[in-house]
Amino acid sequence: MYLLDTAVTKGKCKKLCSPWKGPGVIVKKISPYLYQIKLRSSVLVTNHDRMAPCKDRKIPAWIQTFKTKGGGDAELPDQSTEVFCVCRKPWQGRFMIQCDYCQEWYHGSCVNVTATEALDIDKYKCKGCCNK
Repeated sequence: MYLLDTAVTKGKCKKLCSPWKGPGVIVKKISPYLYQIKLRSSVLVTNHDRMAPCKDRKIPAWIQTFKTKGGGDAELPDQSTEVFCVCRKPWQGRFMIQCDYCQEWYHGSCVNVTATEALDIDKYKCKGCCNK
């Protein structure tokens, strides 16, 4: 699957000139229109109209590795016991957001931030950093 870029160059039609961010793998279907996508070095949430099927004959090595390891769950064995957030619980596949000031990770549900709201946040500041 190709992930199309959401940025638009002034004077260019985004329907005719859709740049792409590279091949990606659909990790999770959040809603009928929103998908969680894994790119080579990041994971993001995007709308279904920003994606197109990949027609390359050669699949990149990182995607082959991702698929053979079971879609990502087997990729992070050490992190399953690592604790995060104010709740001090592990990741468990839930949406998380990182504070851009203290670098601590928080479950979105614990700090009342959804995955779609996080897309609009330029720099997230946790309560601890806000109180400093």
